[in-house]
Amino acid sequence: MKMKKWTKITILGTLMTTCFTAGVYAQDVLQRVDAYLRSDFSVVVNGQQVKLANPPLIYNNSSYLPVKELGNYLGAIVNWQDSTKTIYINPRVNPAQPSEGNETNYTDIVFQYPYVQYFDYLGATYPVLTNTTEQAYYRLADVERMGLKTAGLRKAKEKYSEELYVGEDELKKVWGNQPPQVSYANYNAVPITGEKDPVKLKAIKEYVEGFRYYEIDKMPYMTSPIIIDALPEPNTYSYLLSENGHYYRTILKLTQINSINNTPDYVVGSSSKEDIQVEKVRH
Repeated sequence: MKMKKWTKITILGTLMTTCFTAGVYAQDVLQRVDAYLRSDFSVVVNGQQVKLANPPLIYNNSSYLPVKELGNYLGAIVNWQDSTKTIYINPRVNPAQPSEGNETNYTDIVFQYPYVQYFDYLGATYPVLTNTTEQAYYRLADVERMGLKTAGLRKAKEKYSEELYVGEDELKKVWGNQPPQVSYANYNAVPITGEKDPVKLKAIKEYVEGFRYYEIDKMPYMTSPIIIDALPEPNTYSYLLSENGHYYRTILKLTQINSINNTPDYVVGSSSKEDIQVEKVRH
């Protein structure tokens, strides 16, 4: 079968009609079809043969190509807006133009029992904040700390914390045949990132453990730490926690003191807890 020579206009036309299923699951818009993956087809862009991660799909004698991959070869930016199920294909007209969309293009997710996993990857162990919905999502900051390249991967934004995540399906594209392995030997009940000083770690852990269970006016409170992250300001940490089934964030600060034997020690103070599940007013 000989394919017709494409022009740039017809390629973009094909892109606009490409089957793009990300986030589209509503029953009333799905149509089942019989199609064929043709890994034996070659794709040439601007005179250069390119190797696509996803092979062409043939349906009803028409070729359907992966829109984001081909758009990148054409120098276009391809953004996906999940809220409106819209694909945006934008010509890249200058180097300063961002390669990814703004926050409206993130997939929306919500905390569902977030927890920290420890992963062994390339000779080191990393704590990774994990949230599981229809798939596992890993916090972007933790993934990048591991050294995984996330440029070009679809990101998700968690509603309450407003932090960015990457889905496992996306990460498989970059970790290939070397996925990180869960490390059970390094399990830690109080996950802390960005801090290695054992004295400071001990002070923070003792503070957290001291407030796991308490009462105010006979009202019991049960606190479960999720993750603590060191902030750029020295001795300052962001503490994400769940209390009585509700999500909060507070800031912990360490103040150095001298212990009985004149060795450095620290006391921990905290700001008031911010209820991050309260709907924020957007301007």
